[in-house]
Amino acid sequence: MKQPTRQCNEQQHYQEAWSMALQWVSTNQKLIRQIATPYRRFIAGDNQDLYQEATIAAYKAFISTKKKGTPERFTPFFRVIFQTNCIKLSSGIQTVHCLEDYFLPIPEQSTTIREPKRNEIKQALATVSERQREVCLWLLKQPTPASTPDIATKFNVSRRHACRLVSNSIQRISGASS
Repeated sequence: MKQPTRQCNEQQHYQEAWSMALQWVSTNQKLIRQIATPYRRFIAGDNQDLYQEATIAAYKAFISTKKKGTPERFTPFFRVIFQTNCIKLSSGIQTVHCLEDYFLPIPEQSTTIREPKRNEIKQALATVSERQREVCLWLLKQPTPASTPDIATKFNVSRRHACRLVSNSIQRISGASS
């Protein structure tokens, strides 16, 4: 009879921690932006993604400090967890800051890019996971470049996860070809 009560209390504890994390993030957005600033331009996501990541970090910090009995250490715990998550997010693809830099006229180059052969594509795709292969094959079949939200919608994942899938695929394929 005690087991259902204990599970109910744990579930209530986790729900309280989640609502505290949501509230804390909404009132400390300036601190969150300050911590994320060095990594922000390398994170392939928007402010909403950043605040979601901060909420997860705050939740983990609340749980950790409660388990350790040190609620006064919440802020340092949060900083470490959130900064670590920002570093992980920023290790992916750099976002474009100034589009004008990419629209400058460039002299025509006569070098043509050789299309890879089917066996080269198969060999490269053999280095990635099944899910990454599925995403890569879908991207290769698209007539125009697909955006991260397009990938997220097609594969029913978050934009951040879609970006991570593509980024990890690129890293694996690049590592295999070098």
